[in-house]
Amino acid sequence: KTEPNYFSGLRRELRLSNVNIKILNKTIGSDPLSVVNSAIAEFKKDQGYDMIYCVFDKDKHTTFSAAIDKARNTHLKRKKGVAIHTIISVPCFEIWLLLHYKYTSKPFCVAGNDSNCAEVESELKKYIPDYEKGNANIFEMVKSKIADAIKNAKLLGIYHQTSGTDNPSTKVHELVEYLQNLKSIHI
Repeated sequence: KTEPNYFSGLRRELRLSNVNIKILNKTIGSDPLSVVNSAIAEFKKDQGYDMIYCVFDKDKHTTFSAAIDKARNTHLKRKKGVAIHTIISVPCFEIWLLLHYKYTSKPFCVAGNDSNCAEVESELKKYIPDYEKGNANIFEMVKSKIADAIKNAKLLGIYHQTSGTDNPSTKVHELVEYLQNLKSIHI
């Protein structure tokens, strides 16, 4: 629920109500392949979308690679075609939230079946002590630091060009900047 809450808050902040943005919730499944399949199903119901973004985590999801492949290989038919853009966070969306407060390239890895995300959440709680997944006000808590998060995510992307790993990383800034640009177009 964290991601939909964040993007709902961003949409309100940017006053993008006149732009058709649909945020699918977790009732369809939150694993990466379910997210991609739901986006495809939504497009088949309503082919009016110009862009499709699927936001999901890598963490230890067994469907991660299948979701990436399906998104890459699915060609949605329309006059000019619509691609599925994957907005991935490694290990989880909380790395994007952490980048609002600091730059880090420290990998987040735990052994066994534990979630790598728990380690990111622990670091995030140094800045948002009462942070919990699904917080309805998460966007309001971090919105004043969006520019920092974008800058830090881009720096992290540069770091990963030579690091040999994607942990941690995020592409959330690409979607945030796209939505910010929509705001400037629709003023």
